[in-house]
Amino acid sequence: MTDTIADEQVPAAATSPRRATTSASDAVGADLLAGIAAWPLWAMLGWNDIRLRYRRSVLGPFWMTLSMAIFVVTLGFIYSRIFKMDIRTYLPFLALGFILWGFVSTTLNESGGAFLEGDRIIKQIRVPFSAFVFRVVWRNFIVLLHTIVLIVPIWIIFGMTPGLNSLLVVPGVALVYLNLAWAGIVVAILSTRFRDIPLIVATALQVTMFATPIMWPVSSLGDYTLIADANPFFHLIELVRAPLLGNAPAPLSWTVAIGLALVGPVFAALLMRRASRRIVYWL
Repeated sequence: MTDTIADEQVPAAATSPRRATTSASDAVGADLLAGIAAWPLWAMLGWNDIRLRYRRSVLGPFWMTLSMAIFVVTLGFIYSRIFKMDIRTYLPFLALGFILWGFVSTTLNESGGAFLEGDRIIKQIRVPFSAFVFRVVWRNFIVLLHTIVLIVPIWIIFGMTPGLNSLLVVPGVALVYLNLAWAGIVVAILSTRFRDIPLIVATALQVTMFATPIMWPVSSLGDYTLIADANPFFHLIELVRAPLLGNAPAPLSWTVAIGLALVGPVFAALLMRRASRRIVYWL
């Protein structure tokens, strides 16, 4: 797909204000760095998205917390019976799994329309393209903060004490956020160029949810743990879920997440460099 993007010709007579004019703007990672520097803009836009979504609502974003609580408790009682697990162990595992998967999947799905959502701004003024993806990641992170508070009553009800391992949730969340940011940029670029990509991503995520240890524990795989070990989504979720359950994430999870965080932004920057002159014409 990147070859297709690279080879596509841009109209010579184009007069869009978004037209790139300097070699400095074409530097690898320039748009990503500019997008990070524009954090007041995308932070404001992301927060405003949440406010508009729940305008005139009594509970506001906490409706998500309430609906997630009902959903998790219902499934927790049912699936704990199916997997023959103690509800005290299974319900926290399931709750955190679904909350984190919601953050990951919703961010990737919404990233596909990040540029289309901001097309009016893109066509009028020069704003880093990555800022529109960072807006999507940020607003879904706000949603995550509203829903992950469910772990507090779960700790209280089941008498759980996470201990010092819970501090590992900070670097874990940072790695998940960073990986979603670069992955969102890739999805946004490809989705703007190829309009079938959002449908492909949505379908792939639906299938991946059932192949990821969210509703079922890794121990249920027996000798086939490779299914989980080869799943990057599992490692990203585990970096946050394990500390909140009082455990330390496996070294493999750290290795996979850090490796993706090192390689992914480079790939996203290269793709952005190839596509930045063309995105405005694809909208």
